[in-house]
Amino acid sequence: MSSYRSYGLPLRVARVPRPAGVALFAAFGVLGSLATLLIALAGLWSVLQNGIVPSRQLGVCAIATGVSLAALWINWGLWELLGWAWWANMLLTLLSAAALGVALRYVPLAGGVLGTLLPSTSTLNPNTVALALIVGLLAYHLIVLAYLASARTVFKVGVKDERPIWERIHRN
Repeated sequence: MSSYRSYGLPLRVARVPRPAGVALFAAFGVLGSLATLLIALAGLWSVLQNGIVPSRQLGVCAIATGVSLAALWINWGLWELLGWAWWANMLLTLLSAAALGVALRYVPLAGGVLGTLLPSTSTLNPNTVALALIVGLLAYHLIVLAYLASARTVFKVGVKDERPIWERIHRN
C-alpha cells in the first residue's frame, strides 16, 4: 500500500450527453439550412445565367446565401453543444418567428406564387396551403424557442462554472 493518495484525475473529460431534443432540432436546422442554401444558390445561378446585370434579385440571392451559411454554422454549433450557438440559435429562431408572423399578412400573395409554381395543387386552395405552411413553421419555431429555453443548462448558459480557474480556459 502506498503512502500517498493520488488525486485520481480523469484521463478523459466527461462530456455532457446530447439531449435528444437538441439533436433533433440541430439536425432539422442543418437540413433546413442546407435546403435554403441550395435554393439560394439555384436562384443565384439562374440570375447569373440570364446575363442580368447586378440587380435586386442578385442582391437578395446573395444575402439569402450568406444567411443560410450563417444558419448552417449556428446549427452545427448547436449540435456541438456550444454556448454561443445557444444564444445565436435563440436569436435566429426569434427572428424567423417574427418573419413568419409578418408573412401571415402576405398569405394571398404566397398562395398565388404557390399556385403558379405548383399547379398540381390546383385541387387545393393555394391560400389555405400557404397559410398551413406558415402557421406550421411558426408553431415549430415557437416549440424550438420553448425547448431551448428549458435546455439552457446543457449549454452552460446561466449556470455557475464550478471548475478551477485553470480549467475554464478550455472550450468545454
